[in-house]
Amino acid sequence: MSTAEGYAIAYVIDGDTIDVTTPSGETQRVRLLGINTPEVSHNDEPAQCGGEEATEQLRALLPEGTSVHLQSDTAADDEDRYGRLLRYVELETGADVGHELISAGYAHAWVPASVPDPDRLDAYQDATDEAEAANAGSWATCPSLGESR
Repeated sequence: MSTAEGYAIAYVIDGDTIDVTTPSGETQRVRLLGINTPEVSHNDEPAQCGGEEATEQLRALLPEGTSVHLQSDTAADDEDRYGRLLRYVELETGADVGHELISAGYAHAWVPASVPDPDRLDAYQDATDEAEAANAGSWATCPSLGESR
């Protein structure tokens, strides 16, 4: 896996998508690898249960200007079908933002179209199971959280 440093959060799009500013000043869209969150309202589609909460939780974890490390996965695709980078996002403290969202109950483990599964899938699935069993975060009000599209 490779880690890219020197990125700063430019904007949180939704619970699993962010824009970062690269070291050269460009903006790059990133899809957090290994997690999924409910959709927020867009294109005349209503928000899914927990979508706004997941977005707010991600904004709390990643305020604008936060320095992050983007880490690729040896098993996963580099980009998704929308051209977003697929990356694990880590804080300077080493905290895994995706794992934090799952543990808090605002996201669940997700497998992209890549084969084989991403490296962190087992840890993310364990965290999903624990958060769901504890009714953490949106699991308390959105029992179908794990079925978000």
